[in-house]
Amino acid sequence: MSTVVGKWKMAIADGCMPGDRLVLFNAGAGNAHVELTFCAEGGRPLGPFRVVVPPRRARFATLEELAGSGLPGRRVPYGVVVLSDVPVLVQHPADQDAPQARRSAA
Repeated sequence: MSTVVGKWKMAIADGCMPGDRLVLFNAGAGNAHVELTFCAEGGRPLGPFRVVVPPRRARFATLEELAGSGLPGRRVPYGVVVLSDVPVLVQHPADQDAPQARRSAA
C-alpha cells in the first residue's frame, strides 16, 4: 500500500539490472516525495523505497543503494514502479556495454 498522496505514477519495464542507475528529476518548486518499488520475475516486490527529491534537483538512485542486502541475483532483470506526489522525470540511462535489447527507451 502506497503512502504517497498524489497523482503521478509510471513504470519502467525494459529490463533494468541491479547496478543500473535511475535518475529522478524534480522540475517543480517544492519537494517531490517519491516511492520506488522494484519487481523481479519470480520474486516478491522490493520496496517501496522512499526518497525526497528537492525542487529543481536530480537524485540518482540504484537498487543497491536503496535496498541494501536481499537483492535478486546480479543477472536478474527488474521493472520499477514509480509513485510521486508531484510530476517527476524518471530516466533509466542506457549502459553502453549492455546488449541492444536493454538499451531501448523506457
